Amino acid sequence: MFGMVTIRCSMDIQFPEFEIFAPKIEVAWTALQERYASRLTGAEVDYLFACLVFGLTSPAYAEGEPLFHFDVCRALVATKLPPDRADAALYSVPASTQPWVDTVREQLESQAAKMGRALQQAHNFNDDAAADAGSRVLSRPDSSEEKAA
Repeated sequence: MFGMVTIRCSMDIQFPEFEIFAPKIEVAWTALQERYASRLTGAEVDYLFACLVFGLTSPAYAEGEPLFHFDVCRALVATKLPPDRADAALYSVPASTQPWVDTVREQLESQAAKMGRALQQAHNFNDDAAADAGSRVLSRPDSSEEKAA
């Protein structure tokens, strides 16, 4: 079905759907850079990217364990951003430099959620995959340290 993929970032996690999300994440990051990098701050682009990742993964994980969904988002965001920028994008909302940023964020998250639902249907994700995530999907190597949220 799905192979486990370990994502190297500030903490290692594994989840089988990574191979499905990764190409979408790559395209999204490139599109955000091309469209907004010259018009927004880096922090704003990073935040939009994190919101897009959240939307993309929500159909598969939002109904399950929130910490697991956050870990999946962090792992995917960390594929394009260094750990400090990934954490900033996930933990804070930068001041908007343009009045349309909130509208763009809402649209990106909504479009990504639609894409996530299509991926979920096309690849037969379990609707309750996130509920099983703690025991079935997420694994952290014994050597990694738990971070306090």
